Amino acid sequence: MTSAQAAAGYAAGRDQASDRAHAVPRPAADGPPPWVAACGTPVAVVQGSWAGRRGLGSADPCPRCRAISPA
Repeated sequence: MTSAQAAAGYAAGRDQASDRAHAVPRPAADGPPPWVAACGTPVAVVQGSWAGRRGLGSADPCPRCRAISPA
């Protein structure tokens, strides 16, 4: 699997306490809340691709999610 394929398996989410971006596995992101990021953090909003501007391209991507689901 390429890194682009790995990133495609994740959506971008944000936790409730900050604007930190987290990687949410796509199967979970496609379902109803509650959503939990790859690092175990609950997220309030899921929107966009982890490889996009709301995920890895954001100002504050989660380092644990980045290590688990690199792009």
